[in-house]
Amino acid sequence: MESICNDLAPVLRLVGIVVKGIQIVVPIMLIIIGMLDFAKAVTEKDDGKIKDAEKKLINRAIAAVLVFLVIFLVSILMKLIGNKEYEKCMTCITSPFSDSCPSGFDVEY
Repeated sequence: MESICNDLAPVLRLVGIVVKGIQIVVPIMLIIIGMLDFAKAVTEKDDGKIKDAEKKLINRAIAAVLVFLVIFLVSILMKLIGNKEYEKCMTCITSPFSDSCPSGFDVEY
């Protein structure tokens, strides 16, 4: 299992970077788009549009929280039902910038 983790470390690290990017960028974008929609509705001064924009903003904020927490929930489930051998490989996905993830470039020729 150790050699598999070392061999796949660059790929797992890339997956981890993409996952962290999604975990950070998507919630921020959802909240910004919701705020822009709400600001547009407020400037039009239409009560119906304001209520619709408010509902959209709340739904987008909930979606942003859920997107942010998905990785956390999956890692908790994996710790509860998974075995201990995968943890070294999962370190590269959950913490792609840490030193505990093997670089994968330490190959001797």
